[in-house]
Amino acid sequence: MKDNGDGCSGTEWEKMTGCLPPPADPDAADLLWREFCVQFRWYDRAANRNRRMYQILKFLVILAGAAVSVLAALAAPAPLTASVGAAIVVIEGAQQLGQFHANWLNYRATAERMRQHGFSYAAGTVPYDDPHTRRDLLGRSMRETIAKESGIWSAAFRKADREDGR
Repeated sequence: MKDNGDGCSGTEWEKMTGCLPPPADPDAADLLWREFCVQFRWYDRAANRNRRMYQILKFLVILAGAAVSVLAALAAPAPLTASVGAAIVVIEGAQQLGQFHANWLNYRATAERMRQHGFSYAAGTVPYDDPHTRRDLLGRSMRETIAKESGIWSAAFRKADREDGR
């Protein structure tokens, strides 16, 4: 199986994993392509990590919420019921602090935007069909995509700072 220069080989990309299809030689070993694949994989994995964290925390909130109802119906000791209720507050607070939902959506959007550019580059389709400009376009696309995502991230932190009165 041919390795496309980023550790992915074969047809892993067909399963929509964190791999991209290899472009034609000599581009497959090109440093720019390899960096593009590394950046894509980072956003893909970050999106998956944030999705898992968000879903786990939400499941725990649902579970704890149901448990509070059951404990109240069973007239369980108040400290036990209150503790489960407090766990809901802590879990929701952790989700808000980690911003797992927003990060999941932002990172997934960035990864999918990069996936589209990567597929077009590997296939040699517009705008990557001109061998004289394709590398420059890929580099520009990567920089713009990452800058846009970084801008979203920075704006969120600036907004949080303003809301905290800093």
